[in-house]
Amino acid sequence: MRRLLTSPLFRSVFAVASGTAAAQAVAFAFSPLITRIYGPEAFGLQAVFLSLISILGPAISLRYPMAIIVADDETDAQYLGRLSLMIAFVLSCLVGLALWIARGAILALLGAEALGSLIWFLPLALFFTACQDVSEYRTARLNNFRVFGVVTVVQACLTNLARVLGGLAAPVAGILVAVTSIAPSVQVALLSFGIRSRRIAKPPLGLHRARGLLRKHRDFPIYRVPTDVLNAASQSVPVILLTTLFSPVAAGLYSLTRSVLGLPLHLIGMSTGNVLYARFAELDRDGKALTPLLLKTTAHLLIVFPIIALIAWFAPPAFALMFGEEWREAGYYAQWMSLWVGFSISNIPSIRLAPVIKAQNLLLIMNIAILVIRVLAMVGTYWSGGGEMAAIAAFSLVSLFANAGLILAIIIVAQHHDTAAGRLKPASVK
Repeated sequence: MRRLLTSPLFRSVFAVASGTAAAQAVAFAFSPLITRIYGPEAFGLQAVFLSLISILGPAISLRYPMAIIVADDETDAQYLGRLSLMIAFVLSCLVGLALWIARGAILALLGAEALGSLIWFLPLALFFTACQDVSEYRTARLNNFRVFGVVTVVQACLTNLARVLGGLAAPVAGILVAVTSIAPSVQVALLSFGIRSRRIAKPPLGLHRARGLLRKHRDFPIYRVPTDVLNAASQSVPVILLTTLFSPVAAGLYSLTRSVLGLPLHLIGMSTGNVLYARFAELDRDGKALTPLLLKTTAHLLIVFPIIALIAWFAPPAFALMFGEEWREAGYYAQWMSLWVGFSISNIPSIRLAPVIKAQNLLLIMNIAILVIRVLAMVGTYWSGGGEMAAIAAFSLVSLFANAGLILAIIIVAQHHDTAAGRLKPASVK
């Protein structure tokens, strides 16, 4: 235990986890005030705007910011950051141009007609999201996770304070959307200030060097962008299918349950994801084996699975007490969904290792397969005469086994990667 608590990896995870938890506490503390200032319609429009960012955000920089961590040296890392911002600026301008040419048709296609003129914030929000990605991955590469934890809390305080003050002046959806759009730039400024002393002088970026870097890390736009878009779509599948096959009530119950169960997933994912990604990349550059850390961290995160499942067993009365008797049914959803959400925490190391071992094509194939079997599970349950609870159970079980398959596949690829590089002896690979 003493060795674990004093390890650099644990200290990095703790720095990010404490900052993320504190930021969530700040948001929770502000929420009663914010919900009394803004009406449900304003929050609904903000939710629509956030959904657009979650789907388009990964594509706006073609995921090149993630390549910063696996870059060969610090010069290449800074070049990749600059190239990512150039790509994001061009694509954000193209989004703005498309909105100027056919705003009505695009809003109808995205199902976001209610946003109206607020859609003009989208190009700005997408560009600032890319800037935030670059800053976060630069900070992770430098292992400056203490700064990241502090910045997360400060950003939460500033952005929620802006929502309150803006709402007191004009409690409209435009304020929420504007703050949401600008919020990433606050984190960019704070992180840039925190790591300012770690910059190095570098020669100008020539066209030949730029093309070489983009070509070398082309697996990010080719495989990672569609993977993340598919993952976002996969998260929306239950809501769409529950509404279409059963009722909007079932979709509402699922949405609340997913948001509650997603809190530990978000906290652990934020605190461990980039830390593990940076550590895997560092080990790979140093020529050390990656499989031992993958197995160790996966085993540690598997401990969370039975804990969440056990807590969810008492969810029905807890949901009725916290949210009202009409939400008791959501607690029964939670009993099944905890199996999927709890186990998915353990695949964080595998997903973060994939870019390091050049397995993003495998990640894409697995995400396509997961999306297909999730749809088939829910539709098959409906066709066989099952109700919404049976559909949730089927969705959760196939998601659990799909995540287990993803972890096993990455472990096998990681072992082959280490063996081929001479980091593991073939005899040691079980």
